[in-house]
Parts: sequence; C-alpha cells; structure tokens
Amino acid sequence: MGGISGIPMPTLRILDSLSDPGNAARRNEDTAGGNTSCAFVVDGATGLGGKPVLDTTSDAAWLAAFAARVFETEIATTTPIDDTVRDLNARVRRRIIEAAGDETVEAWALPTASFQLVRMEGRELAVYGLGDCRLFLVDADGKAFETNGDYSKAESEGARRAVAQAGGLAAWRSLAEEPVVREALRRSRARHNQPGGVVWTLGSAPEAAAHLATWRLSPALPTRGLLCTDGFSALVDKYGRYDSAGLIQTAFERGLANLMSELRRIEHEEDPDGQRYPRFKVSDDATALLFEIAP
Repeated sequence: MGGISGIPMPTLRILDSLSDPGNAARRNEDTAGGNTSCAFVVDGATGLGGKPVLDTTSDAAWLAAFAARVFETEIATTTPIDDTVRDLNARVRRRIIEAAGDETVEAWALPTASFQLVRMEGRELAVYGLGDCRLFLVDADGKAFETNGDYSKAESEGARRAVAQAGGLAAWRSLAEEPVVREALRRSRARHNQPGGVVWTLGSAPEAAAHLATWRLSPALPTRGLLCTDGFSALVDKYGRYDSAGLIQTAFERGLANLMSELRRIEHEEDPDGQRYPRFKVSDDATALLFEIAP
C-alpha cells in the first residue's frame, strides 16, 4: 500500500483465530472476525433466565453474530466506529420491539455484547470497545499495552461472593442458575446502558455509541497483538499463567489451540469447583484472534 513520499503504510494481518464454547450443550455466544480494514472479537452476554426474544436458543449468540456481520461488511478504513455502533444498536432495538410485540422485556433480559476492535488509521493503531473484551499488544521495542484490566478485578470479587453463596460450582454448571446469585446478576445487568451508568454495550441502546472506549497507539513495528473475550483472557486475569508479553509470545510459538487446551485443563482438571479460581461458570466461551502489524 502506498504512503507519504512512497513509504509503505503499516498493514494489519490476522494470523490465527479460535473460538471454543464453554459448554458443549449450549450455543457459543462469542464471535471473531475481520476484513481488510479491521479485526475484532465480540462476546455476547448469556441470558439471565428470560424468554428469548430474537432467537429460539440464545439472543446473545444472535447479537454476537449480527454484530460480526455488521463489522465485517460495513466497516471500512474511514468509517466512524461510533456511527456503526449507533446504527447497529438502533437496528437491534427495532428488532426487539418488533419481536416482543405487546410483551414487556425486562432490562436484565435484553441481549447485550462486549466488543474490542482494532484498525490501522494511517500510521496509528486505533482501538475501540465496549465492555470487557481485551487487547494485549507488544511492539518491536518490547513495550506492552493492554486494555480493560479493571473489568476482570471487579468480576473476580463478584464471582468470589457467588461461589461462597452457592458452595462452589459442583452443583451448578453456571452460578447464574442459583436463585440468589441470579437475582444479584439481574440487578447488576439491569443497570447496564442506563443514564449515569458506567457499563455500556452493544445491544439495544443507540446512545452507547457515545461511551466508546478509544485508544490511539503508535507502536514500534513490527507489532504483535491478541484480541480476546474474557473467557480467554482468564489465562492472564484469573489464572495468572501469563502476562501480556508471555501470552502473545506463547500464542505465536505454540498456537491458539495449545493455549485453549491449557485454559480448559485448568478449568476442568485443576479447579472444576471454582474454589481456587472463583468464577461464575466452570468454563466460559473463549475466543482469541492473533494479529501482527508490519511496515
């Protein structure tokens, strides 16, 4: 690609991606993808006991797949991402209104999703997101960068209380099924996408577009990066097996499938009851996308 004075512009190339359901009996509510302009991951939020509105099995899976289609088909090099999110959420809102008819859909039952998206904009790497998906990045000088670390700390505290309330994961594949925990999660979810709130997502609130988290980076090239949902970032955030640089290096050297196997081994063999690593599910859907930026 041409650049100023004939200097090539940096390009982003997707090297590998992998998505694995946390429970083989349920739909995978994560997606990942990209086009010639961007790369992204999307994490649909599992429903909290309400009747599905848009899909017979999972509104969250429907939303994640819809968002992926919109990102892949409608985001070009200069597309304003806030406009894309605003329009996407407005379309979802219309679908919900049409599908629900006269039925009231509780705020905690509305489909939502987190996302993280990267795009080269000239010589800058622009990063956009809503919710708790993560980006890990290491540039040619060894400088590391990551997003959304605070989300994992807040969730870990909630999971610790939930595990104590339920007595562990042995009786509950997902603690969201335990009545007291479920009600607490519903109260928390109902506060999302509300005026004055701190959590905004993809879903049915067009105004979430005004709350995009945005970073603009100028990393030394070549740069390596990994986008992932919180189910995969647990290797760093919950289980402490890697830091940013170690996770990316291992992904390049051993592959995402190897890391996924390690993740599931921790969850199913080392700590299936959630006592050592408190969490809301034995395993969450986990998705990762590996990319590099070269001159």
